Amino acid sequence: MRAAGLVAIVAIGLVFGCDRAQAPAPPATEPREAVPEPAVAAEVAALTPPAPPEVPGGGPDPLTLDPSYSTSIGGPNEGSLTGGVPLPLSGPGYRFTPRKKPERRHGTVELVAALVRAAVHVHTTSPTGDPPAILTFGDIGMPQGGEIAGHGSHRAGRDADVMFYLLHEDGTPAEGKAIPLDPEGKGTDYKDLADPADDVAFAIDVPRTWAFVAALLADDTVQIQQIYIVEHLRTMLLEHGKRVKAEALILSRFADVTCQPRFPHDDHMHIRAFCTAQDIAGGCNDVAPIYPWQRALLESQGAAPVAPGKRKTPKVKLTSVDEAREKAGPMDAAVSEFLDRRKAWAKSPHPGRKWCK
Repeated sequence: MRAAGLVAIVAIGLVFGCDRAQAPAPPATEPREAVPEPAVAAEVAALTPPAPPEVPGGGPDPLTLDPSYSTSIGGPNEGSLTGGVPLPLSGPGYRFTPRKKPERRHGTVELVAALVRAAVHVHTTSPTGDPPAILTFGDIGMPQGGEIAGHGSHRAGRDADVMFYLLHEDGTPAEGKAIPLDPEGKGTDYKDLADPADDVAFAIDVPRTWAFVAALLADDTVQIQQIYIVEHLRTMLLEHGKRVKAEALILSRFADVTCQPRFPHDDHMHIRAFCTAQDIAGGCNDVAPIYPWQRALLESQGAAPVAPGKRKTPKVKLTSVDEAREKAGPMDAAVSEFLDRRKAWAKSPHPGRKWCK
């Protein structure tokens, strides 16, 4: 009995820390991190969002990102970009041009994700080609925006160059390339300008190109300000949209936002997006034109468009057509003839449309 009682007393002392005959305390150690129970660990994991998956070329998948991930600051000609999102180097039915450095493919979440969605839409809804049709994206912007060689704009993550969908002479789809297209929608990849033996003929794939721009204009996560495109290709696309009985709003929006600038844009489209309300709060501003529907949208979000004010647009020395022609060196007669014809549509046609400068 006395032995049992002693055991009980010692046990109570150990529990409450009042036994004078305790064993020596173990050496002090760093506190150990508590290991959560399995149920608690699962609960914590559920509260922690997974890291966005990476895509070809590195970087997060733009389709998984919240718009707050990026902010366009300033204007397209003198701005910058935080949280620039890289367009994947490739994806279903599209690629970033292999002719440019990969760092030139960064833009805002809204623009990059909308470009990807529109390209994937064409890929999944158009007839499968053999080889498949591949849309090629050109320059968007640098990771932090700012100056990008060869452009006066593309500085705030809201500009993107997009090649036209192309067809081979036999009507099969081709990979997009920056090939100037004439008023019939035809062009030639001359490769070696002095050797006609390697010339390859192409034509614009009007249905797929229309499907892409229509999907982009229908995407309410991005507001397209302008699509710079040569006048004769604009006409082709608009007529096709009418033939396929496209939605009236998309037709009128395309008609309003498409213009031929000083440089004809006969080998690609230059697509520009508006500042979002969130971007405006972060210092974003738009250049003209600002349409009534954009003003109304921003007003519904408690914002208003901000003009750039009297800032000076940086002067950028761009290579002229004549300078490029001289630099190219000797060329075959067919190349010279095409370049001479090109002068006829290289001047802005001044059609008198309300929103074109």
